[in-house]
Amino acid sequence: MPPRKPTVRIATPRLRTQLDEKTLTTDEVEDEDRLTDLALTDQDLGGLLAEHLELSGCRLTRVNLGGSDLDKLILVDLEIDHCDLANARWADASGTRLAISSSRLTGFAGSGSNLQHVTVRDSVLDFSSFRFAKFVKVEFTDCRLQSADFVSADLTGTVFRRCDLTGVEFSQVTATGAVFVDCTWDGTRGIGSLAGATIANSSPIDTLAVTIAMASALGIKLGDPDDSPEAGS
Repeated sequence: MPPRKPTVRIATPRLRTQLDEKTLTTDEVEDEDRLTDLALTDQDLGGLLAEHLELSGCRLTRVNLGGSDLDKLILVDLEIDHCDLANARWADASGTRLAISSSRLTGFAGSGSNLQHVTVRDSVLDFSSFRFAKFVKVEFTDCRLQSADFVSADLTGTVFRRCDLTGVEFSQVTATGAVFVDCTWDGTRGIGSLAGATIANSSPIDTLAVTIAMASALGIKLGDPDDSPEAGS
């Protein structure tokens, strides 16, 4: 039987029916600005630099925020679709009710972030970093997270569904109640820290990859019965 789909109730962003269309430039955004109820489409905000910026009730579509440095960013009720957040540095960000889809977060740095009620779908997060981040009701679906770094993150109850976790670092995470469904595990590190998590793979190949990674974490060598010495020899 296929693995039972985990039930995680994640609140969706609460946006007004009509949002204000607005065009912004990096020079217009300052520290502690509060941007609310906006629709930002096809805009280039690459390299944006600000502290304590707040975005609330906004929809971002095809917005370039690559290389932005937004310390202590506050995000509430946001839809982020087909956006570029590559190499963005959002340390100690706070995010509540976020829906991220079809976006590029390669090299994204969100260390120390606090994320609640967040969905991330069909996105690339290779080499991203979420060290010491806290996740509450967060789900990653059909995402690529190759070599992502979750060291010391709190993944309690987080769901990873059909995600590529090749080379991901999970050392010292808290993973009670976390669920991993049909993920790829080649070269995953720190898997021994996933105590309390549930791993469900319908593919025997992925199940074997989990077994190999777990055995490596525990210092167990997997051998072939034909290579074992026979009793009495």
